[in-house]
Amino acid sequence: MSKISSGTDIYEWLGISEHASQEEIHRAYRQAARRLHPDVNVKAGATEQFLNIKEAYEILSDPDRRAAYDRKISPSQKSTQPVRIDIQYSREAIQRSTEQQLIYANIELQILSDPDQLDEPPPPLNVALVLDTSTSMKGARSEIVKATAIELIRQLRPQDTLSIVAFDDKADVALLAGSHINIRKAEARIHALRASGGTEIFKGLEAGFNEVLRNYRPSHTNHIILITDGHTYGDETACQHLADEAAQKDIGLSSLGIGGKWNDTLLDDLATRTGGDCIYVREPKDIHDLLTNKLTRLRKAYAERMRLDFQCGSGVSLIYAFRLNPEIGALPLESPIKLGSLSMGGRQQILLELIVNPLRPEIEKALLIDGSFSFEIPSRSARYQVPITLFRPVDENPQPETPSHPISKALSKLTLYRMQEKANEDISNGKFAEASIRLKNVATHLLAQGEPELAQTVLDEAKLIEQGQNLSEEGKKRIKYGTRALLLPAGNNQDNES
Repeated sequence: MSKISSGTDIYEWLGISEHASQEEIHRAYRQAARRLHPDVNVKAGATEQFLNIKEAYEILSDPDRRAAYDRKISPSQKSTQPVRIDIQYSREAIQRSTEQQLIYANIELQILSDPDQLDEPPPPLNVALVLDTSTSMKGARSEIVKATAIELIRQLRPQDTLSIVAFDDKADVALLAGSHINIRKAEARIHALRASGGTEIFKGLEAGFNEVLRNYRPSHTNHIILITDGHTYGDETACQHLADEAAQKDIGLSSLGIGGKWNDTLLDDLATRTGGDCIYVREPKDIHDLLTNKLTRLRKAYAERMRLDFQCGSGVSLIYAFRLNPEIGALPLESPIKLGSLSMGGRQQILLELIVNPLRPEIEKALLIDGSFSFEIPSRSARYQVPITLFRPVDENPQPETPSHPISKALSKLTLYRMQEKANEDISNGKFAEASIRLKNVATHLLAQGEPELAQTVLDEAKLIEQGQNLSEEGKKRIKYGTRALLLPAGNNQDNES
C-alpha cells in the first residue's frame, strides 16, 4: 500500500523538478539510495527516508504511473515556471571535520520550449557597434569590419535599432540609433571611415552607451558590441564604471579583440560585469563570422535579463565561478551575477567552487548557497523568479564516491583553462619555474587531446618563461582563449545554446 498522501510532492523527495528527464530521475535515486540505504546509514529516520525515495522512484520511472501521479497534483502544487534546473555535486555529503573542504556544484538551467510561443518573434534588437578606427586597424582589419557592418545593416528587421560609433582618440557617431535606416547613406558613412589616431576605448563606449539609451526599451535586447585591436591607457576605471552603469540598466557589453595587443583582462572584466562575452579574433578573416554569430545569438534571445542573486551559507565561501554554456567565461564572485539572455530551449551551465569551513556539531545539513534565478520573457510580458538552494547533508564517515558524469565532465573540461590561469598568477608573483612546469603540463594534455598547434604555442611560451621573460601578448591570448574554446561542446559553437 502506498504511503504517499494527498499533497505530497515526490519530486521534492528526490530533489528534482516535475520536468525532470528519466536520466535525471535515475541519477537522483542512485545518489539518494547510496546515502540512505540501511546497509550504510543507521541514523534514525534514514530507513523511512530510503523507503520513501524508493517508492517515489518506482512511480516516476514508470511513465504510466508518473502520468497518473501528475494528474493528481493540484494546480497550486504544479510549477508554473518555464524552466528546468538540474544540480549535481562533486560529493554527496560533507564530512564532519576540523578541516576546510572543497565542493563543486554544477548548475544547469534550461528555458523550456513553449509550443504557444514558437511563432512569436524574438524581442527587437537595440545594438550599438563601437568600432576602433585607430591607426593600428588600417588595412584588412578595418575593411572587413566595415564590410561586415554594412552586411548587418542589410539584415536588420524593421523593429531593430542599430547605431555605429567609430572611435580613435575621439568618438564619432557614424550612424545614429534608428530602426528605419537609409541604407545608401549608411553605407557611404561607413565606407568613409578612415583609420587614424590612438585608442581611447572609454570615449567609444560612452558614445555607444548613449546611443543605446536613445532607444532603450526594457522589452528590447539592449547591447553594446566593441571591436578593437588596441590597448587603451588611463581610462580603464572609467570603462569599468560605465560597464556597471550599463549592468544596472541591463545593457550587455561584449567585445571582439583582434590580434594580440588589446587588453584582455579589461575586456573580460567589462563583459563579466554585464553578462556579455569577450571573443578573441586571431585572424582578420574571422571577424565576419564571429560578429555575425554574435548578432545571431542576440537576435535569438527569448529570456532576457537573467541573473543569479545569492548569499553563501554560514562558513561557506564562493572562490570560483565559471559559465560553460551558452557563452564561456569566468563569472563574478559577488551577487548578483549577470547572465545575459537565452534562446527558447537554451541552457545556462554554471560551475561553482566552494570552500566549507569546519561545521558546528549540531548541523545536519550544510547550506552552501541560498538564492534565486530571475529573468524576463518579453513576449509574455512576464518576469520570473526561481528559488535555488544548494545544500549537502553532513556525515561522520561519508562513503567514497565518484562525482556524477556531468560534474566530472565539467571539471575535466575546465582543468586546462585553470592551469593556464595559475601559470599567469605564478608569472605575476615571479615564480617563473613553477609557471613553466604548469605550461608544459598544459602542452602535454593538449597533445593528448589532438591539439598539436596549440600545444606548440604553449611550449614556445614556456621557453620564454624559462628565460625569465613574460608571455608574449599574442601567445598569452592564444593560450587563454584556445584553452577556453576547448570548453565548448563537441561540434558546437557559441551560437548553439542547446
